[in-house]
Amino acid sequence: MSSSRTCFVVLLGCAAVIAGCGQGPSSERPDGSAVSSVDVPSGTIVFRRYLDAQQSQAALFTMTSEGKDETRTTHPPDYAIDGLPDWSPDGKQIAFHREYPDKPNEIFVVSADGTDERQVDPGCPDGIPDDQICEELEPAWSPNGKTLAFAWPFGGLRQVRGEEIIDVMGVGLMGPDGSDPELITQTRRPTRAEDSNPIWSPDGRQIAFVRFNVTAEPHDASAVFVANADGSGEKRITPWNLNAEDPSWSPDGALISFRSETGEGDFIGHLHTIRPDGSEVTRLTKGDGKQVFGSSFSPDSQWIVFAMTGVDGLPDLFVTRQDGTDLTPLTRTPAWESAPDWSPR
Repeated sequence: MSSSRTCFVVLLGCAAVIAGCGQGPSSERPDGSAVSSVDVPSGTIVFRRYLDAQQSQAALFTMTSEGKDETRTTHPPDYAIDGLPDWSPDGKQIAFHREYPDKPNEIFVVSADGTDERQVDPGCPDGIPDDQICEELEPAWSPNGKTLAFAWPFGGLRQVRGEEIIDVMGVGLMGPDGSDPELITQTRRPTRAEDSNPIWSPDGRQIAFVRFNVTAEPHDASAVFVANADGSGEKRITPWNLNAEDPSWSPDGALISFRSETGEGDFIGHLHTIRPDGSEVTRLTKGDGKQVFGSSFSPDSQWIVFAMTGVDGLPDLFVTRQDGTDLTPLTRTPAWESAPDWSPR
C-alpha cells in the first residue's frame, strides 16, 4: 500500500501500519554541534516526528537547514498524527493535515511559531450524503499563496481485490480559508484510480500529483502525473514500474524529486529526480533495502532534504546534493522523522 493511501484509511482503523519508535531527542549532538558536516543553503525545515513507541501521535517540528534550533510547532490531541506539512510562499504559515483514529482527517494552517492554528474545511463535494466519508489531506500552497491544492477522498466504500477502497480520491483546490472548493481530477464516475500528493510548479501553471491504480492497469501501481492547474492536459511522467510517490518540484522548475518503491516492503525504495517533461530519470540513493520517504528542495534547488532509514532502523532526515553526492544526516535520533519541507521557496 502506498504512503498516500495509508493516510486516509486511518479513518477505517488502519493506523500504525509502520514500525514503532521511541521519544525523539534533539537533532544535535551532546556537545551542541549540528549533525550536518557540509554547507547547505540557509533556511528552515519543518518535519513530522512520532512521539510514542506505538506511533499513535505525531507533531510537527522545525529546525534550521543545518540541523539546529529545533522547535516543536504543533500539539495534536492524543492519538492524532500531524503530517505532510507545506510552507506558505512567504514562510509565515504551515499547512498540514491531521489524521484521527475515529473521525475524518482534516487540513489545518498554523503560523510558523505554532500560534493561530485553525482548521481549513471546504466541506464535502455536492451530493455526498452525511453517512459517507469526506476528508481532506496533503495540502500544498500555490506560489501566489492564494490557493491550496489537496487530496480529497470522499464517498462510500467498495471492495477491490479483498480491500476496502473509498469511492473517489482526487485532487481538489480551495482558498486558504476553505472557500471555493473544486475537484479538478477524478471527475468522471466510476473512478479507476486515486490521485493524491499534489504539488505546484513554481510558476503556478501546473500541478503534479500521484496516481494510484485501483482497477486500472497495471493494478496497484503508482506514477507521477503533471497537469495544467485546472486539471486539464494531464500526462504521466514516471514509468509505472517505479511506483513513484511523494513528488516535490524544485524552485527553479527544472526537476521533480520523488521516491520509488521496489516491492520489497513498506517504503523500501530509492530517491529519484526527473524533468517535468518525463525525461532524465536519475536515481540519487545508493544501495538497497532502505526505506525512503518524501523530499523537498532547497531554496536554490541545489540540495534535497528527505527521510531515509537511519538510527535503529527508523527514518532520519538527510540532505544530499541534487546529483546524489554529499549525503549527510541532519537528524540522528531513535524517533521516526519524515515529511520535510524546506523554506523559503
